[in-house]
Amino acid sequence: MSTNMSRTPKKQKKKDAPIFAVRQRSEGPIQDGARSESPHSRDHEAAPADSSPASRADIKGLQAFITAELERTTRTLSAEIQAVGERTAHLEEQAGRLVEYCNDLAGHAETMEHRVQWLEESLEDLSNRSRRNNVRLRGLPESVSPEELQDTFLGIVKRLIPDVPPQRLLLDRVHRALGPRRDKTTTPRDVIARFHYYNTKDLLLKAARTQEAKYEGSTILFFQDLAPSTLARRREWREVTELLRRNDIRYAWGFPFKIIVFKNNRSQAYSYLYQAKDLLRAVDLPIPPSLADLTPPQPLPRLAQDWLTPGD
Repeated sequence: MSTNMSRTPKKQKKKDAPIFAVRQRSEGPIQDGARSESPHSRDHEAAPADSSPASRADIKGLQAFITAELERTTRTLSAEIQAVGERTAHLEEQAGRLVEYCNDLAGHAETMEHRVQWLEESLEDLSNRSRRNNVRLRGLPESVSPEELQDTFLGIVKRLIPDVPPQRLLLDRVHRALGPRRDKTTTPRDVIARFHYYNTKDLLLKAARTQEAKYEGSTILFFQDLAPSTLARRREWREVTELLRRNDIRYAWGFPFKIIVFKNNRSQAYSYLYQAKDLLRAVDLPIPPSLADLTPPQPLPRLAQDWLTPGD
């Protein structure tokens, strides 16, 4: 008896897929701009294709290669980091020295500024002391010739202080202020006269405050001869002095340069314009807006070291 027996198919043996497949060399030149292959890749490409799985030895060899590459890269990076650190430390050290030098220069500049200011004030005081016997006459027409200046000047002085004996009216010199001759439409140049006796000059200025002097219809004014720098500093105080005069507050000019204010039988002296606010507060006067922002000179800025060295 024939029996139909079914044929059972044999199980096909499953093949292991390779872990690493060798990349085949591409035909023709590289068109994508990629880097050229390393010698290792060329060696692999030159080898024949093998679809067999990687062995344990292959894996260990690859691990050793990767470990060596990592160590080499680490050593390279460590060397570069150390070099950058050394350069950074050197630059910070240089910057620290520059900060110290800059701050030292700022200190020297402030010292020199104080010394120059002291020297300028001393020279100004010396100039004013050398002019103590001088008086300025303003308003005398230019028509008066240099030869007539002394006689004309003495004639005006005698009308103001007639009681002074002639021997006390001795003049060392009389001349016009420097500058070109002016026409009749402009203010004539001042006349500067130096009295031999200081007391005579002082009497003349006191008399000129209460009496009016004229010459051919022109009003003659007398002033103390002062250094140009002193006149410029007095002009800076003009707004303050106008306030004092409007409020009937007495003041006087001192030497070296200062303004002295009298109130309630007390006097206070101020030398610099930024002190105007203190002066007005002392005499109970309002501070004008133009003087509200005045501040004393500020010191030169100093640089700070904004970085810290390791361990600080």
